[in-house]
Amino acid sequence: MRPAMLPQKSAVVDIGSNSVRLVIYEVTGSAALPYFNEKVLAGLGRGLPETGRLSPEGVKQALGALRRYRAILSGLGVEQVIAVATAAVRDAEDGPDFARQAATELGAQLQILSGSDEGRLSALGVRVGFDQPDGIVGDLGGSSLEFHRITPAGQEGLGETHPLGPFSLPLPDNAKPADRRKAIRKVLKESALLKTGARRLYAVGGSWRALASVQMELTAYPLGILHGYRMNGQAIRHVTRDILSTQRDKEKASLVSSIVGRRYDTITHAALVLDEVFDMGGFKEIVISANGLRDGVLFDQRGKTLFRSMDAPAGDPLIDGIVAYLRLDRFQHDFGETLYRFIKPILPRSVTRERIFRAACLMADCGARFHPDHRADMAYYLVLRAPVGCLTHEDRALLAHTIGARYTHKFRRPRDFTRIGRESDEQLARIMGAAMRLGAIYSGRSSLLLQQIRLRTTKSKLVLEVREGCEDMISSTVEKRFNQLATFMDLDAQISVEEKAGL
Repeated sequence: MRPAMLPQKSAVVDIGSNSVRLVIYEVTGSAALPYFNEKVLAGLGRGLPETGRLSPEGVKQALGALRRYRAILSGLGVEQVIAVATAAVRDAEDGPDFARQAATELGAQLQILSGSDEGRLSALGVRVGFDQPDGIVGDLGGSSLEFHRITPAGQEGLGETHPLGPFSLPLPDNAKPADRRKAIRKVLKESALLKTGARRLYAVGGSWRALASVQMELTAYPLGILHGYRMNGQAIRHVTRDILSTQRDKEKASLVSSIVGRRYDTITHAALVLDEVFDMGGFKEIVISANGLRDGVLFDQRGKTLFRSMDAPAGDPLIDGIVAYLRLDRFQHDFGETLYRFIKPILPRSVTRERIFRAACLMADCGARFHPDHRADMAYYLVLRAPVGCLTHEDRALLAHTIGARYTHKFRRPRDFTRIGRESDEQLARIMGAAMRLGAIYSGRSSLLLQQIRLRTTKSKLVLEVREGCEDMISSTVEKRFNQLATFMDLDAQISVEEKAGL
């Protein structure tokens, strides 16, 4: 991928049982960054089990939303529009008629997905959002719950579709939690995938994201990013208990309602389904995925250019995402790659984290245009909340801390965020930041000049080797930053001139 390549806008319209959503993406390589995102909670599937037909009010709201989306797409000049409909339209007797109306109002072809396609595409969306995902993808919509196995090597086997959306169970809205649990368990007993012993469930869908938002708020979790947020069994039990308490606690009900908005009507159902899925699947943790069906639809459609196979991105979504998000030009990209090669000899040997180290170096110039008095703090928050995938929250903490330390050796993380990340990464971030500072000041952020020096370590020393004839590049500031790096590594500093031609 060429770093200066302009992103292409592509849109996905997802007509679900509860929501009708438009997402416009800027696609660069194997990364897709949301440019515009809007949903209307039309509730197409409300009342479907009783009537067999789509909600009349839901149809009206959905078609109105599609007319608005068409105007937005036209105004932005988006040419690639992919539209899909899921369980409610698939199952309703008037689904085909609605689909024809929807396609006319949107001005684009509409595909009604089968349950197996829905699960497969959700799993594909999860794959491009995580590094080496391994577990079961569970996508809870308004009418159905899809499961699909996903492994680092690729998706395995067929998926499952279960009628477990809040609009599909034949229960009244005011059904007691115990009765709802019983009905949920009865359906889940038919699942073969829940018996496979997978360790992790990747939770997809707006209802489960809303549930995670409640958990974040109630535990004062500082990083308000849902993608990659993890919950263990204790956390799921606690949030389920809090959700159930809203039926008798008006203050708690008001708080939860303010967090989840119009999803409040279905949040109890979502909590009970997640609680039962977690127990029956024997999972160790739940990982919230902001990626899902829409991302899978996008990359499935663009697969010929972006994927070697159905399951493997042609590029790295993390690296491509950073290039796209920071709008790196050729010089910034080349400097970042050279900087990575410069500091790699002093970093821990970790195959699983090499991508993170490389990503940090590509972000090394992200604070250049900020005011120098606030550069470290602003760059820290820019990286911490970057809208790129394939990052755990611990990875975000390391990247952001590294970039803060890249701009000042005195950088300290804000206290609220010290609970996120690995304790051992504190020192690693300081070392990486100091090494990046050294490379930047020596070279003026020039890839060509940075190739004149290299780092290596001995048992007791950190050695900076300088190409012969480049000694004048070692200024007092360069020496100062080199000494800071050596101090962080608890090594003696030594600068040497390399006489060999091929340093």
